[in-house]
Amino acid sequence: MRKALLASASVLALSCSAAEAAPPTTWTGFYIGANAGYAWGRFAPTLDASQFPEPAAIPTLTPSGFIGGGQAGYNWQSGQWVFGGEVDFDWLNVKADTTVSPFFIGKGTNPATFSSRYDWLFTARLRGGWEVAPAWLLYVTGGLAVTHVRDSASITAPSPLTFSESTTLTGGVIGGGIETMFGPNWSARLEYLYAQFKSTSPPGVDSIGIVVPPAFTFDHNLNVIRFAINYRFGP
Repeated sequence: MRKALLASASVLALSCSAAEAAPPTTWTGFYIGANAGYAWGRFAPTLDASQFPEPAAIPTLTPSGFIGGGQAGYNWQSGQWVFGGEVDFDWLNVKADTTVSPFFIGKGTNPATFSSRYDWLFTARLRGGWEVAPAWLLYVTGGLAVTHVRDSASITAPSPLTFSESTTLTGGVIGGGIETMFGPNWSARLEYLYAQFKSTSPPGVDSIGIVVPPAFTFDHNLNVIRFAINYRFGP
């Protein structure tokens, strides 16, 4: 029994010594990683009433779908404060299509179809956070957002018209998240972002190819929830 107690004490002492000798966790360093999640938006296109008075209904579009890609950045830690910057690029399969009928009052059956799609998202953001517990970080983030959108609206009355535009938009993004280190160089996080972009007014074309002035305005905003894993370079 005495030998067993002595052996246990020796193991405990060695464990404490190893723990004291182990380097403290740090967020400082360059990192790269991958992410995946879900993105969605919500808006109602607005109509130029001077061109098309008395619409029966304007639908609400809620584009949604998968988001996934990669990120790279740098963190610098001072005490419990952590600051840094990050860039990321994600592919999007975020879209919505809806048809309303009738679209105009008193013109018989005249369906109108609206579509809005997001193809990709790029952000360049600053990050600032507080290490609330060893290896656990709460942070906020914000910066530049760039996306590519495709918007369209097709109506059949008073004559067939199609309005469409494919363009790249810039805007701003804010958000925050929680991140934890689960290994010497590995971390995982859950993050929320909100991005706002400028509106578009797609030009129109009639059934014989004549260009007509824009009649609809599409707003653009994205909510993003994504999970990410990062690998930090360094000791």
